Amino acid sequence: MLKKLSLMLRLGLVLLVSVALLSGGCTTVKKWAGMGSEDEDEEIAPPEAKQETVMIDGKPYIRSKNPYWLTEPQAPEYLYVEKGTEFVGAQQMLINSLAKSITDQQAKAAGKTIPPDKLQEMVRTEVDRILREQGLGGFVSQGKEGASGIVGRAVAVIPDLDTPRSSDGLNRTLAMALGGALGKTKDLKVSSPEAVQEALRKAQVAGKLSLASNIKALGDALGVQGIVLTGIMPPEGGAPGAMVLQVYNTFTGLQEDAIVAPGDAGGVKPETVTKFAQDNYLRVAGNLSRIAWFGRVEFVKEGKVYLSLGQTSGLKVGDRLKVVEPGKEVVNPKTHSVLGYTSDIPQGEIKVTELLGNSGAVGLALNGGPFKTNDKVKAVK
Repeated sequence: MLKKLSLMLRLGLVLLVSVALLSGGCTTVKKWAGMGSEDEDEEIAPPEAKQETVMIDGKPYIRSKNPYWLTEPQAPEYLYVEKGTEFVGAQQMLINSLAKSITDQQAKAAGKTIPPDKLQEMVRTEVDRILREQGLGGFVSQGKEGASGIVGRAVAVIPDLDTPRSSDGLNRTLAMALGGALGKTKDLKVSSPEAVQEALRKAQVAGKLSLASNIKALGDALGVQGIVLTGIMPPEGGAPGAMVLQVYNTFTGLQEDAIVAPGDAGGVKPETVTKFAQDNYLRVAGNLSRIAWFGRVEFVKEGKVYLSLGQTSGLKVGDRLKVVEPGKEVVNPKTHSVLGYTSDIPQGEIKVTELLGNSGAVGLALNGGPFKTNDKVKAVK
């Protein structure tokens, strides 16, 4: 009882001191509380934030990654929790459960343990399968195609021109809401609306934007790896209307995912559109992150190869890239459906020698060439 009373007194004293410091204008404490000015140069985290373990009332507290750091705007990156009681998110619980299940099954069948690297690959494959079925495949594994070690992606959100003019304003609201949400996620760089408008003029697309040729042309004009087309279907024939997000890979021009949700009974409302974007931006981000990384040659000058992707897209000085000609479509002659693509045709290799800020890089040809604008480059695994 005395111990509990002592703890309560300590907590009360801490609160009183904090209130006094805040009211007295203590800048550092205000920053810890989220009240500081962005222009002030003092540290914005307490000194103990860099410690792995701190002692509180004789108990060890562990510095632990906050599972909500990337999904909640105000969530801190790290939390301190009592040792042995660390928070385990649902995704990690799934991974742990699968690891135990696979280990138990293999142990019974083979009578021996699984090597750690083999177990990790088996778990990643199974988690990827489960999350892909739920439309969340981008969060754990990038699969074999994404295993380049380059995680950044340049993307664009474009209002689909096929949306009826009466819903054009709502569609632009949807595109802006989705683009704003995607822009706050890690490893995604979103093209500005001005860049999108310029690309639409430059690419001179004809017909539906969703045609593979148009997706590729827009990708080249914007220098992006993924495009999201937003659309609004107005109410018709008693139907409430719908909101649509379509994710495309600009290397192949093919659709990666489509998300559709019904609108309101009396027509789609602006608040419904904004909520739809907020509810689905993580799924869209996952699909964009799963697109196999590739870049483009911007131009070649004086023996140097200039790339349209830089630090934001994950490039580092010393990275080796292979220049490829995309494979050809394989089409069923009877149904005319696309079955897939032939393998890329290698054209040579370049080595990144300099980064030009966040969106550009310079490389030197190691072999092959000559290279030209919009030649595709992929990471050498």
